[in-house]
Amino acid sequence: MEENLRQLRDIIRQKSLRIGEFTLSSGKRSSYYLDCRMTTLDPRGALLIGRVLLNRIRTQKIEADAIGGLTIGADPIATAAAVVSALEGQPLQAFIVRKETKAHGTQRLIEGFDGKPGSRVIVVDDVCTTGDSILNAADRAEEAGYEVVAAFCVVDREEGGTELIAKRYPFYALFTARELLKDA
Repeated sequence: MEENLRQLRDIIRQKSLRIGEFTLSSGKRSSYYLDCRMTTLDPRGALLIGRVLLNRIRTQKIEADAIGGLTIGADPIATAAAVVSALEGQPLQAFIVRKETKAHGTQRLIEGFDGKPGSRVIVVDDVCTTGDSILNAADRAEEAGYEVVAAFCVVDREEGGTELIAKRYPFYALFTARELLKDA
């Protein structure tokens, strides 16, 4: 396992993975909970997510103009990727998809990127369970005229979301829940 990926896994396991009895937003019960914001908003965690994500994008030869997703889970991930991409001299613009159109100002649903129709975008999220957040963000991006070329999540809970997303887009998870729970 590459060093950045190993370090990121360790931070997620330390800061974001909780073992116990939890009720998920879907209403399902789970023996573990992933609060990835504890990692995506951590300085070292954000840096590693940016590096690992950009490395995976390059390895898969994905060309995109911007990266983003549904607020709030995607915000720190897209920002980390944008900052690291700028530091590496290959800037990738970040964007945020609002849950509802803003009622004032420009009344935009997508913030931070004003690409031309046909612009290629990557949709991201922190945790994928049902796939709804990624698919919702992808739908909004397509309604804005963008082409969704790939989707990524930090952790795939392996509960069906991957299959739904993969029917429409190339989908990649940095980790699966099984990988994080192994020996946890």
